[in-house]
Amino acid sequence: MMQQDGNQLKWLPIPIVLIVMCLLLVALWAGLARLGVPGVQSDQIMTHGPLMVLAVLGTLICLERAVALNGVLRSRWRRLAFLAPLLSAFGGVLLAAGWQDASARILMLLASLGLVAIFTVIMTRHPNTDVGIMTLGSITLVAGNGLWLMGRPVFEVVHWWAAFLILTIVGERLELSRVRQITPRQRGYLIVIIMTYFVSVTLTSVDLGAGTRLEGLSCVLLAWWLFRHDVARVTVRHSGLPQFAAACLLSGYVWLGIGGMIALWQGALYAGLFYEAFLHALLLGFVFSMIFGHAPIIIPALTGHSMRFNRLLYLPLFLLHSSLVLRIASNIIAWLPGRQWGGTLNAVSILVYLTLTLFLIVFGRIDQHESPSDKLHVSEQEIA
Repeated sequence: MMQQDGNQLKWLPIPIVLIVMCLLLVALWAGLARLGVPGVQSDQIMTHGPLMVLAVLGTLICLERAVALNGVLRSRWRRLAFLAPLLSAFGGVLLAAGWQDASARILMLLASLGLVAIFTVIMTRHPNTDVGIMTLGSITLVAGNGLWLMGRPVFEVVHWWAAFLILTIVGERLELSRVRQITPRQRGYLIVIIMTYFVSVTLTSVDLGAGTRLEGLSCVLLAWWLFRHDVARVTVRHSGLPQFAAACLLSGYVWLGIGGMIALWQGALYAGLFYEAFLHALLLGFVFSMIFGHAPIIIPALTGHSMRFNRLLYLPLFLLHSSLVLRIASNIIAWLPGRQWGGTLNAVSILVYLTLTLFLIVFGRIDQHESPSDKLHVSEQEIA
């Protein structure tokens, strides 16, 4: 019976991933319209952020954890884990359709509560620091979605949403980096930084200026800790996919530090050029670097289709970083054309990466004559 349930669930991630890809296109188009790119118009300008963070990234994280839980849980109730990504995807569809009332926000809140439930189950089976940090991240998502439902402004709520992504990534990196020895003192430093970061995000809802500056300091310290202790510093000297993933991770930590320095410098941010620079250093520079590095193992795990590694994946990574440098520098000097070009190339880099990934999955299944060293038969620890 359990085997039959598992077979019935295997197909479920694929339509959810397809919905997320459609929502990503809507979100990217809305972002270009928000930048004022000539010829681009969208009715979803004000929901660009929620679409990207909640509908796209939030749904994928919920889905990844639901798939992981179904792989280890031997209960008929395990299928309920897929309610979280389904609710999140449906909420994203409502946002994309222009439903900006409470209905989409309620669905997002329910999805985040479902993610907390998933992590709670995982925590009871594997109680450790890694899962604890990711569980804390899911709690910040609930807090952010709750505040959003209550009508709090996005410039306040976005700190909670960013914390969800950052804490989830840090927890996963700590989980995958078990191959590298971390002393109790080093782990203790990380816990102090994480708790300081959580306090800073909480403070933004009371005193935005003080909270943002403390958040910036926490991000700088967190970037320093990750860059110093992540096993990526070792695997960057390898070759193939492990080297590519390490390049993504280490460059992402640099952007986390840059975002932190902008927050330290500016303090309270409500809108405008520095607000955009701060958010995109974190959410594009840091988060999407992590996505680029981990997608070669996450996407096959979600879809059940393996893929090959190809050096062409460095192209969208370079394009992401170079265009983000242009965009943030243009924000600082208030150069509108550079800001628009940077944002456009940001979107292009993401689309090129997705296109290459799909190409490598499809042709990886067709081409059976490639040497084993070129194919993706690498463990998570090696990639980490």
